[in-house]
Amino acid sequence: MSEAPRELVIIGVDNAAFVPLLEVLEERGTVAADQLRLLEVEDSEVDPQVFAKRNIPVGELEKFTFAPEQVVVLLKSGEAAQAALAAAETAGAWVLDVAGNTRGDESVSVIHPLLNSGEIANAERRVLALPSEGAAMVVEALAPLGESLQAVEVQLSQPVSALGKAAVDAMAAQTARMFSGQDAEIDPAIGHRLAFNLLSSSEALLASGHNMSELALVHDLRRLIGEGVAVDACINTASVFHGQLANLRVTLDEEVGLEKVRALLGNGARLQLVERPSSEEAVGGDTTLIGRLRQSLLNARQFNFCAVSDNLRKDLAMNCVQIVHLLLKNY
Repeated sequence: MSEAPRELVIIGVDNAAFVPLLEVLEERGTVAADQLRLLEVEDSEVDPQVFAKRNIPVGELEKFTFAPEQVVVLLKSGEAAQAALAAAETAGAWVLDVAGNTRGDESVSVIHPLLNSGEIANAERRVLALPSEGAAMVVEALAPLGESLQAVEVQLSQPVSALGKAAVDAMAAQTARMFSGQDAEIDPAIGHRLAFNLLSSSEALLASGHNMSELALVHDLRRLIGEGVAVDACINTASVFHGQLANLRVTLDEEVGLEKVRALLGNGARLQLVERPSSEEAVGGDTTLIGRLRQSLLNARQFNFCAVSDNLRKDLAMNCVQIVHLLLKNY
């Protein structure tokens, strides 16, 4: 009796990451059209999606039956996503959480395909988590510094797409209204205009002064680079649709020359050194741009540099597809 064919199930078609995810899946030939299942929550009116020149219908999540031969990608959060995760895991499917449903659960392995994909074989559960887009970019930029890294401070300027498709649509509408001489409608959940603005925080602040996204970034970085490295983070929201930029201040355990640090970063996987990187240059690309490297004037063991990448394509879609490929092929 032949084995059932492997399937890829994507939950969350109405998500900012969905289109680039589908594009990368098709570019890399990870799955055929007849292996792809698309799901949304009940009452969501979503048209069929084109993949490999085929129309793929979007089914109702609540009526779907999960199976062991499936790899399930969760692009959604919330109660429906949590229920789907539990059902898929019970059925024996692999689940890749892209939306932070499992953040804080130490039984779920956080996997970056370039750095620790070998941990999949020893995963406690058949549930894996993808690091946030910001964490994925930053950890790649830090990886060449290896065990010499003592501390890192992250100042991340995230694009509006990091807040979700609704925020992208809201900023587009605000921009159109302002160009027409009208007042922009402000989402009360964010509390500020997104168009032509720079937000110190797009979320409510906790007692510590951090917001939840900043703590999530710190959490993911610690899971990937180890608890021995001190980490702090601040996330601003910039009025751009796509492309993230992080200013990094790293402290090394001993004094080294600027050229040695430059050489290490220049040899990093998926890193490209440029003089003055911008988010516009990074969007649509498959590498992280590293630039503005300089030694701190405050401490000879500190170095400042920036990292820029396409948050949706490179740090979410590409990483997700690489993990899906490993799961479909080896597990």
